[in-house]
Amino acid sequence: MPLDLNTVSEHMREFGCHIIGRAVHESVFMEMGKPYAHATSITMAAQAAEILIKARIAQEHPLLVFETLPKSKTTSGPLDILGLFDHGRTVMFNELPDRLWATTGYRLKEPEQFTEFGRLRNKIMHFAIPEADLSEVCLRFAFEVIDVMLQDFWDDTVVPYSEAYDDVIASEGYLAVRLDVLKIKLTDNTSAYIRGADTQR
Repeated sequence: MPLDLNTVSEHMREFGCHIIGRAVHESVFMEMGKPYAHATSITMAAQAAEILIKARIAQEHPLLVFETLPKSKTTSGPLDILGLFDHGRTVMFNELPDRLWATTGYRLKEPEQFTEFGRLRNKIMHFAIPEADLSEVCLRFAFEVIDVMLQDFWDDTVVPYSEAYDDVIASEGYLAVRLDVLKIKLTDNTSAYIRGADTQR
């Protein structure tokens, strides 16, 4: 399978958007009947951020998301996606903001929040779930970091992807109420989308 810039970046973008949509869904609702849903939302949101940043980098060229590339001796033919999967290594989470800036000129609006979120994800994945309102932490990251990138990169918003997991999350006001309580500042796209969904009730 030859390298295809559009296929690679678009697939990553679509996948990342659906992961963050699921993370938002898990963060908005209570964990009753869904143990560890809020902790899982943290790991999903971190994964989504990683994939979406790599998707934007891959728009420039797919090889730019790799830290190490396959050696010619490890593959018998031309470099292809399967060879990259088997023998390449992509840029690590904490290195992504610099790689994004170097390849696109884009600086994350909240780099410290991005780094701290990565640390929280690692704590949950490799040690234990800390005492914190993980729902709030996830929603802040989703809308103050990822949603901002979605608007800046692709004029998009997280909300419709969360609706894929529960079509009333916006139209019934669940998401809007939670964001309002937390006083999370929204992008223009997201504010307009939520207002439009709310008027359909």
